[in-house]
Amino acid sequence: MRTIIAIFCIFLLTACHTRTAEDAFKEGRYIESINLLAASLDEKGPAKFDQQDAKRLQTIVSNVMQFYEKDLNYFHQYDYPQKIDAYKHLLTMKEILSNRFYSEHISFFNDKYDTRQLKQTLAKEYYDYGNYITGTDSESYRTKAELYKNSLSYDNYKNAATLYKNANTKYMQMAAKNYYDQGKQFEQQLNYKAAAQAFSQASSIYKPLGKYKDSDKLAKENDKKYATQQAQEAYQQAKQLAMNATKRYEYREVAKYYAQAASIYQPYGQYFDASSLADTYAKKGIIKVYYYGSSFTDEIRDKLSANYIQFANYSSGAEIDIRIDFKSDFVDLDKSETNETKIEQVFDKYIEAKDKNGNTTQIKTYKDQRYNLQTVTHSNKLTLTVSIEVHGIYSYSKSFKIQETSVKHDYIYSGNVPAQFHNHSDGRLKSKDDLYTQAKRDLLSELNSRLDDIAKDLSYL
Repeated sequence: MRTIIAIFCIFLLTACHTRTAEDAFKEGRYIESINLLAASLDEKGPAKFDQQDAKRLQTIVSNVMQFYEKDLNYFHQYDYPQKIDAYKHLLTMKEILSNRFYSEHISFFNDKYDTRQLKQTLAKEYYDYGNYITGTDSESYRTKAELYKNSLSYDNYKNAATLYKNANTKYMQMAAKNYYDQGKQFEQQLNYKAAAQAFSQASSIYKPLGKYKDSDKLAKENDKKYATQQAQEAYQQAKQLAMNATKRYEYREVAKYYAQAASIYQPYGQYFDASSLADTYAKKGIIKVYYYGSSFTDEIRDKLSANYIQFANYSSGAEIDIRIDFKSDFVDLDKSETNETKIEQVFDKYIEAKDKNGNTTQIKTYKDQRYNLQTVTHSNKLTLTVSIEVHGIYSYSKSFKIQETSVKHDYIYSGNVPAQFHNHSDGRLKSKDDLYTQAKRDLLSELNSRLDDIAKDLSYL
C-alpha cells in the first residue's frame, strides 16, 4: 500500500512540475530561459525578492550573456548570419531585462549593452553583409536589397537607404528581363500558359518602376492564345461525344465540355456557340422526378440533390414517380407465466465421524430444500414497414421491415425459499414511443442507403 502511495505522489509531482528557466537553459533555449526567468520574478514581485532570487538572476543572465559573447568572439569577420543572430538575441535580452525592479542586480549586463548601440551594431552588420555580397544576377541583388532594408529597420546607417534603392532597382530590372526572356522562349515553344505567366511576372516585378516593355500586352496575348487552345480542345471533345450521345448522362458529359470551353474563353468573349450548346445539352440531361407523400421529403431531396435532377409539382410533368409507403405496427404481447419447483441443497447439521487414524472430526451434512419459482414474462414489439416503388423511365421496387422488441422478466419466489434468493426483475419493458424512436433511427439509415442506390442508378440513365 505504501509503495502505491509513493508512486502516486511521484506521479503528482511530475505532472505538476512547472517548466523553469533552468530547464530551458539546459535544452539550449536561452532566450526562453530569460523569458521564463523574468516571468517568474515578475510574478513573485519586489516584496518577496530575496538574495537567493538575485543570485539565480545573476547566474542565468551571466551564463546566457557569456554564451552569445563567446559566439561573437569565435565567429569569423564574414560570418554575418551568425553574428547577426547573436546580436539579435542580446537585443532581445536587453528589451526583456530593462526597467525591471531587479535591473540593478544585473548591472554587469545592462551597463554593458545599450539598446540603441545594439540596434546600430545590427544595422552595421546588415549593411556590411549587403556590401559583402557581389551583385551578379537578380537573386543576388534581391538578397542585397533585403539586407539593406533590414539594416534600415534598426537604424538609418550611412547610405543604406540609397544602397537599398539601387539594389532593389537592379533586382527589379534584372528579374523583369529574365522573366521577359523566358516568356519569349515559352512563346516560341507554343507553351502559351507558361509564356503568359512569365510576361505577367515581368510586369508585376517591374511595376514600381513603371511598365516593362510590352510585357502587359504579351501576357494578355498569350493568355488569350492559351484560352483559345484550351477552349478549342474542350469544344472538339464535346462535339465528338455529342455524335454518339443517346443517354441522359452522356448529354450531361457533352454539356460539361461545352461549358468548360465557354468558361475558359469567357474573359475574351463568347467562344462560338459553346455557351448555348452547353445549356441545350444540360437540359437534355435533366431527369424530372415526382414524389408522392410528405413523410420522407427531406431525405429524398437530400439524396437526389444532383443538379440534373428536377422535382416536378405534378406526376404528369415528371419522368419518374417515387412512392414510399410507411406503416407502424405496435403489439403489446400478453404476459406469460412459468412455474417451477426448485431444489437447493442447504446445510443441515454437523455429525461426528472418525478418520482412518481413529481421530474424531466434525462433518457438514446437507438436505434438499424445496421452493417454488414463478417467472412472469412481459414483452412488446414495434414493426415499421417501408415500401419503395419507382416507376417511369427507371424502375425500382424494394420493401423492408425494422423491428424493435423489449422484454422484462419478473422472478417471484415462494415456499421454503433459501436465504440467498429474493424476488427480482431482469430487463426493461420499453414504451411504444421508446421503441418507435429507435426503430425510426434504424429505418432512416436503411432508407438512406436505398436512396443512395437509386441516386447512383439515376446518374447512369
